[in-house]
Amino acid sequence: MIDAYLDESGIHDGAQACVIAGYFGGRGQWKRVERAWEETLKRFNVPTEKFHATDMVKCRGFFHGWSAEKSLELQTGLANAVAAHKIYPVAQGVLVSDFHKFSLVERRFLTGATLRPDGRIKESGNASKPYFAPFQQVIKRVLSYAPVGGKGHFFFGVDRPSGKYAEALYATLKGNPDHPYADRFGQIGFPLAKETPALQAADFLTYLVYHDMLTGEKIKSWQAVSPVVRTLLRNIRDRADLCYQDEQCIRETLRTIPIEQRGDLLADDLAE
Repeated sequence: MIDAYLDESGIHDGAQACVIAGYFGGRGQWKRVERAWEETLKRFNVPTEKFHATDMVKCRGFFHGWSAEKSLELQTGLANAVAAHKIYPVAQGVLVSDFHKFSLVERRFLTGATLRPDGRIKESGNASKPYFAPFQQVIKRVLSYAPVGGKGHFFFGVDRPSGKYAEALYATLKGNPDHPYADRFGQIGFPLAKETPALQAADFLTYLVYHDMLTGEKIKSWQAVSPVVRTLLRNIRDRADLCYQDEQCIRETLRTIPIEQRGDLLADDLAE
């Protein structure tokens, strides 16, 4: 039984990238993380309900008047509180302009549609919403760690605008008997972020990963990112758990499909 707390950034119109990130682990570890998170905030006299990663990093809102040094000290403390426990980061993103370079059928496949054994597209996918591409990859990565006979449960902030999107797509994925981890889908929940330190940790990671995508660093090298990001990602289980999908990466994903199963994908390419 594992729980994943996830957040997203870049689902608004005009966003250059879309990222979904967070952490997964056992409930006992999550209780320890939440205690350490709250204790760290308390040392800096920050009420749990006032935490927002964007405000902390930009020293605005509750953090207005803070120096950059004080903000960095809190960021480092929170990152260490997370990394000291056995919860594991996962982050999947897609560059929006690269996503839209692909054909309609390819985008349908990347956002939830599946291929039948004969190569025909099953279900519609969500070709106009790049959000669904990293969403289903995050779900797949987390479920791959659930033991056989176990379940993975997912939690998003109820106050996030993507909540209905997440719930609908999760139901679609869960209802697909051909999903490689069809027997491991647990429940999906939407707690209040201001009352849930685990979601705040996901918010913190997501904000920094999204910023990293926009700067073009793409975490290709661990030396390319800040010490705070490296700490937040310290417990990563597999490099595939961190993936930024640009055009090259997406094409490599599509090439993994056996040629005999690419029927509708190839037909759509020929039509264009």
